Amino acid sequence: MTKSKTIVITGSEGKIGKALKAYFKKKKFRIIGLDKKKGFNSIYCDITNENDVKKKLGNILKVNNPDILINAASIIPKIKKFKFSDYSSKKWTNTLKVDLFGSFFVSKICCKYFEKKNAGLIINFSSIYGLSGPDQSIYGKNEKNFGFKNLEYSVAKSGIIGFTKSLSAFYKHSNIKVLCFILGGVESKSLDKKFVRKYLSKIVEDKMISTNQICKYVEFCISNQESVSGSCIKLDGGAEAIF
Repeated sequence: MTKSKTIVITGSEGKIGKALKAYFKKKKFRIIGLDKKKGFNSIYCDITNENDVKKKLGNILKVNNPDILINAASIIPKIKKFKFSDYSSKKWTNTLKVDLFGSFFVSKICCKYFEKKNAGLIINFSSIYGLSGPDQSIYGKNEKNFGFKNLEYSVAKSGIIGFTKSLSAFYKHSNIKVLCFILGGVESKSLDKKFVRKYLSKIVEDKMISTNQICKYVEFCISNQESVSGSCIKLDGGAEAIF
């Protein structure tokens, strides 16, 4: 009988994290979720605090060595009109802490175990906004010097792409693989319909990607690890195909 694999998922109570947790539980994976919210197969952990990560995750991994890490944690602030020159440094810092420092701290812990067995897979999530700046006009009425979509989200997602490439290059001579999915808009009932119409007019596909589709792409890469390391795979519905 094949031993079930252990998968660590950060942001396990978020939209994508929760979908991944449910999907891979059905596939008989051993799930370790990390989040600041309570949930099935999830533990409370502040991934922006390295000591908390070492204590909470480190103790669990001594018993259940990780095979796969999925860094799905991210902060997506509410869409709200703002002026960049008055923008809150706290909001800016909080997003970078979760996306970049959180991914760094959790990856460090998991890689200690990956190195011991010379095997492991890290999957990161970025966004098309890590490749280009957000079009503020799809979020609200154009107004000089004002915008709606936070800029640090783009900075964080760009950093995740750099982290993926540099970490995969670092582990070039090993069986530790690192890849990244660059996502476009993800389906959600809570999205404003007017925004969705504007967004879809800018891409090739006539719909956003679903969390179930994301899970299937992740499953494919888990099953086919031989040539994935260093890859940044776009799942954006052709967002960059239309000028």
